[in-house]
Amino acid sequence: MLGPLPATGRYGRNIVYQAFTDTTLPDLLGEEGAGQLARVAAAELRTALSRYPADEYLRSLYAELTAASANFRDDWETGEVGAWRAAKHMRHPTRGWSDFGVEMLHDSDRDHWIMLYTPRDSE
Repeated sequence: MLGPLPATGRYGRNIVYQAFTDTTLPDLLGEEGAGQLARVAAAELRTALSRYPADEYLRSLYAELTAASANFRDDWETGEVGAWRAAKHMRHPTRGWSDFGVEMLHDSDRDHWIMLYTPRDSE
């Protein structure tokens, strides 16, 4: 559903980086959905940095986004943290708009994330 994400630069397909740099996300998610993704991405980066404060990759990602994105700075200033359950309204290139429930699952032993997209009936 998200389509191919660009894998350029140091951060490649990192979803936090994509949330603030990929200009196609509003077309895919709508303005509200892209804004929600950005808020969640900033909150998840805050959570990761609290778990791994010395991680150079996370620190450099934070520094890069702080320098490059006013939207990131605004979302960071809200101080949000945590995991999310949400609904997404997404545009598929051939099927149009669809609604999904989204849940993020975290395996804390290996620090892996899985995002589940469950189709919902459109109203």
